[in-house]
Amino acid sequence: MILAIDCGNTNTVFALYTTNNQIKQLTSWRIDNDSKRTADLYYPWLLKMFEVSKFDIKSVTGVSIASVVPETLLNIKSLIKKYLKVKTLIVNENILNLGIKVNIENPREAGADRLVNSYAAAKLKISPAIIIDFGTATTFDIVGKNGSYNGGIIAPGVNLSLEALYLATANLPKVSLRPLADKNSSIIGKNTISAMESGIFWGYVSMIEGLIEKIKSVNKFSDYNVVATGGLSNLFKKSLKSIDVIVDDLTLIGLVKLYLNNEN
Repeated sequence: MILAIDCGNTNTVFALYTTNNQIKQLTSWRIDNDSKRTADLYYPWLLKMFEVSKFDIKSVTGVSIASVVPETLLNIKSLIKKYLKVKTLIVNENILNLGIKVNIENPREAGADRLVNSYAAAKLKISPAIIIDFGTATTFDIVGKNGSYNGGIIAPGVNLSLEALYLATANLPKVSLRPLADKNSSIIGKNTISAMESGIFWGYVSMIEGLIEKIKSVNKFSDYNVVATGGLSNLFKKSLKSIDVIVDDLTLIGLVKLYLNNEN
């Protein structure tokens, strides 16, 4: 079994995959990022997650990691070295070449997760694509047919906007995001909370639809697939008409495929 680890700005996702006949996710766990969480603190948590999910941690034969947080990556590397002791591939560290072109001014600026998404889109044969990743930031990445990473757009993430709205105002409460299925009955809030929910949800729907329309107005991108991924992608799926396909674990699938491709 392969353990894929995606270290984002807010959370780190550990996902266990079997690769016998096809790549299949067995389970996944999410933990908040804390630069003070050492390998010795990660291991008891991870061991417990394996036990609860009824898997043996000794069955892990390899690890594949993408990280945008250097401090978290350092602790995860220590965890693998000290406790798992299996072959580990790390994007942008011991995997320097993913076999895709990075067509931006400074290729080193491209986040590991965004490059892995491009790689995965090509391997899954869903490119050329506009990949929307709902994470701490909401990113729009342009991926060529051969998986080339051709730049993109970075906007504040949904939860980041909710937190900013709460922290920067004196009288607005903290609310959680929820899908609003009926625009006719939910676009105009009748109280503070419903007004905030409408502003965040329909505001993001409008931003996403508007940016996709802007991107597709460029002729060479007009026929690109629109692929959504990330933890919040399913929250918007009924309200975003522009999305062609949702692949919840696109980054993790890319990490597993990358591991298998570099296994030897």
